[in-house]
Amino acid sequence: MARRHGGAVAVTTHSAGTAVSCTLAVRRKTVMAMKVMNALVRMLLIAVLGYSASANASAQDRVDEPPELYRVSTLRAAPGALVDVLALYADAAAAGHWQGLGDAEPMLMRHSQGDQWDVLVLQPLGSYADYYARKRVTQRDAAGEAAFRQALNKLVVFREDLFAYGPPREQVQAAYAGNGFFHVEMFAALAGKHDALLQQRHMENTYLRAINSRPNLIWVGDQGSDVDVFTIGFYPSIVEFAAPAPVTAEQAEAAAKASGFEGRAFIGTYLRELLQSHHDTLAVKP
Repeated sequence: MARRHGGAVAVTTHSAGTAVSCTLAVRRKTVMAMKVMNALVRMLLIAVLGYSASANASAQDRVDEPPELYRVSTLRAAPGALVDVLALYADAAAAGHWQGLGDAEPMLMRHSQGDQWDVLVLQPLGSYADYYARKRVTQRDAAGEAAFRQALNKLVVFREDLFAYGPPREQVQAAYAGNGFFHVEMFAALAGKHDALLQQRHMENTYLRAINSRPNLIWVGDQGSDVDVFTIGFYPSIVEFAAPAPVTAEQAEAAAKASGFEGRAFIGTYLRELLQSHHDTLAVKP
């Protein structure tokens, strides 16, 4: 009996052990399946989010893509000579000077408040290869480019040139033609912060669009002055520039966070973390 009982117990114990083992095996398989499923879900979410971010970035690039080379000249006239500088450019335009050079007509912005220059001259060049092609250089020489430059030199005491990549000329020319007030911001980045600075400008444009305000056009410096990035906001007048955004404070806060900032109050402070220098200018058409 003892043996039978012992055998029965042994058999019972063995059966229970087998059942427990089976149960544990099922649980392990279930846990493993859940882990695999969770991993697949995470991978799917990452793929979806990655595609969404890529699509958003592509859309942003289409808006602010910088395919065109510009020359940006800031001029300070000799005392009493500002009117003469503006007249020189106006007379050149009226005489078809720029067409004779084979160049796009420059867009002029006259200082109102801010930096030390009097006039900003924004001129699309296309590309270095186009602008410095032998044929174009010969054409400019024959059309009197040197004479214009000499006349300008007699009227200015400061000139600084920047070659920068910016939006397509048609977009800039349309913005210039349709507006008369400009907010010009010029930035020099701290060492190693150039990419972050450019990203911040795009983030701020995303924020401006979200609060139904005008985004800025963005240029990236290539050669010349110490400006790494500059932006221009185009407005019909100072009234539109100064007008508050047509959203609530809560909506603006949410828009700032959705654009990548800690909050609306941190947009400017984050920008300052990236800058060696920063110059703002309000300007108008001559």
